[in-house]
Amino acid sequence: MEKLRHRIGRFSFFIGLGLVMPVALAGCNSKSFALDDGIPNTAPTATVVAPASGPAPGPVTLRKTGTYPTFDKQLTAANTQIADDDASTSEGRLAALGRARASGAISEAEYQRQVNELRKLAAEHGSAAQAQIEN
Repeated sequence: MEKLRHRIGRFSFFIGLGLVMPVALAGCNSKSFALDDGIPNTAPTATVVAPASGPAPGPVTLRKTGTYPTFDKQLTAANTQIADDDASTSEGRLAALGRARASGAISEAEYQRQVNELRKLAAEHGSAAQAQIEN
């Protein structure tokens, strides 16, 4: 009797599995699940931007210096920053130059001369600031 009950239980399991499996497998055959969508799965070509520099990567090792690391140092700028009065003076000068050009108070040649003078000042100031930073 026990064997019969066991066989009937197993039989009903396989019948249920037989009814569920076709329904479950039918979903895998739908067009919404396509393995080949027409897009090639190849890797893009490698592009070297710059030559590698620096030491080769190696394992990170423990360095015992005898002190704790500190992160409380005051951060400073690489160079002195422009003062507010200098910024407002430069801004006023550039605005006046633009207004004079728009109103026709100065000629185009004079405007271009002043613009070239300011560009030259900017270029020289950059190299002078770099020299000051390096010293």
